[in-house]
Amino acid sequence: MNKMKNYKAILVSHIKKNHKVDFVSKSFRNLNNKEILVKIKYSCINYKDALSITGKTKIIRGLSLTPGLDFSGIVIESNSKKFAKGDKVLATGSGLGESIDGGFSEYVYVPDKILVKLPDNLSLLSSMQIGTAGFTSAIAIEKILLNKQSPSDGPIVVSGATGGVGSLSINIFNKIGYKTIAITRKRSAATYLKEIGASEVLNFDASFSNKVLNSKIFAGAIDNVGGSILDWIIKSTFDNGNIVSVGMAQSEKLETTVIPFIIRGINLLGVTSTNYPNEKRNYIWKKISKIYKPTKLNKINNTVIELKDVLKFSKKIISGKSIGRTIIKIN
Repeated sequence: MNKMKNYKAILVSHIKKNHKVDFVSKSFRNLNNKEILVKIKYSCINYKDALSITGKTKIIRGLSLTPGLDFSGIVIESNSKKFAKGDKVLATGSGLGESIDGGFSEYVYVPDKILVKLPDNLSLLSSMQIGTAGFTSAIAIEKILLNKQSPSDGPIVVSGATGGVGSLSINIFNKIGYKTIAITRKRSAATYLKEIGASEVLNFDASFSNKVLNSKIFAGAIDNVGGSILDWIIKSTFDNGNIVSVGMAQSEKLETTVIPFIIRGINLLGVTSTNYPNEKRNYIWKKISKIYKPTKLNKINNTVIELKDVLKFSKKIISGKSIGRTIIKIN
């Protein structure tokens, strides 16, 4: 048992439809079987975290929970053969901040099955600069590459480009030799997007065609937006192109026809980073630490805050005023 009696954490509560965010003191306890106590060093604010903190969407399953999809830290106590005291670890998704307490806390108790040992080529900080956003990007890129799409096939378009998944996708694609086109509604972000690797920037509010099929512009895509933007991308993609749907910032609805899939052989692929198998999770993180390691992490992660600032910056993310990713330095 840790010598300290208590630790600080954020607690989100939904009781009788009332949303509440508190900064609370939690007590240390004995470990359950195959459970690990981690001292958290860093976390980060994902869009889903911001929804949970602001109450825009009920993310937690239950009455109250500590949010935070991601964390990195050091094992303090272990009741598992897989991890020992002093191990550096990270965790992303896997129910964190949804069904079990997440990373917006000084310490966290988690099952050993969700932890990943920190790869040699990453630090506790850089692993959270990547986080769920980079992990999702890497899975999406893997899916596109498994379908044998190469840089010579043409450019990859990335919607919601200034967000975490969008920014890291652009940077990773640029690193491995692909031309990328960024879609954003933030006109002021064009310089930022080109600095992290975008070859071209399209404005979100441009006049998009509503034809059954548009002129062929993209070889593939990573879409964070959904709705009419995803529909337009589908209609504007080359024959046999691969489109990965990873988000629904605009809408969860997709109103389109089957014509692009039948006439052009478009592949619409889905990604879930939350329930990704642990053995595959380790494989992806090893690739992130080497082949897919972003080259502009400090540019993309341009804000570092403390736990006390999480609500303020979550509101900023929901309002669409943030660019890149926000890191939380905890211990």
